[in-house]
Amino acid sequence: MKLAFSSMHPFVNFLYYAGVMILCMVCLHPVFLIGAICMILILNITQGNGEKLRKMLPSSLFFAFIITIANPLLTHRGSTILFYIGYNPITLEAVTYGCTMALSLVVIMFTFTSYNEMISSHKFLYLFSRISPKAALLTMITVRFVPLFMRRLTHITLVQRTKGVQVDAGSLKERARNGMKLLQVLLVCSLEEALQTADSMQARGFGVTKRSTYIRYRMEHRDWLILSLFVILFVCCLFGVSKGYGILTIYPKVESFFLEKNDVFVLLPFLMYISLPILIEGREWLWWRMQK
Repeated sequence: MKLAFSSMHPFVNFLYYAGVMILCMVCLHPVFLIGAICMILILNITQGNGEKLRKMLPSSLFFAFIITIANPLLTHRGSTILFYIGYNPITLEAVTYGCTMALSLVVIMFTFTSYNEMISSHKFLYLFSRISPKAALLTMITVRFVPLFMRRLTHITLVQRTKGVQVDAGSLKERARNGMKLLQVLLVCSLEEALQTADSMQARGFGVTKRSTYIRYRMEHRDWLILSLFVILFVCCLFGVSKGYGILTIYPKVESFFLEKNDVFVLLPFLMYISLPILIEGREWLWWRMQK
């Protein structure tokens, strides 16, 4: 689903996602991160990414669980000891820090899901091709290769299964041998296509002259207005964080999870920044309903 926010200038879209990820990495408080997860989930659902979220939810919860469990097992800092595993103490501070890092990871993963829907390849190239054309193109090719490899591996697996090459049947040695065959076919096909792409780009004169774009974006009044709001809210959040607000003090002893009054002053612009695309879409929906 195309949102009103996606029709704005690509720089505004990119600045929003960059700001979300920065804020979620500096505002390390469970209440802030849980609020950010709720807002990003609503944004993804509004974009029509509900099915994508459903598919990636098990892997996201798995990685979050691993981080939550691994941190107290590897780090024994903190003054509040919950119990012992052998001679190693499991502290409340280490568990809290692991949960906070897990929440931050989930927010970033959900943010990337929305980013992939909002920032298309031509928008990314439009933003960075003038700064560094080769680096921008290389980044887009690298990001594209991940889903492309997955689809190609699925097709190769189905074809090789007709020849008796399977990775889900037989002994461990046979599975490993068949897996290496599939990987070999995948790499050969990918390298062959990469050579064809390079020859095609050279034949078309890539890099000979300055790159042009087939879509020209212009900063309109609404783009400047939304950009100004993003900058103001972002600066307010960073100013509060620089004063120590919006951050849960964990070591050497975890403080109360309840927000203080100064933390609330950071939480409001934090949530407003993340939810601004949702508010824009809500305004467009109300305006459309009123015109009927």
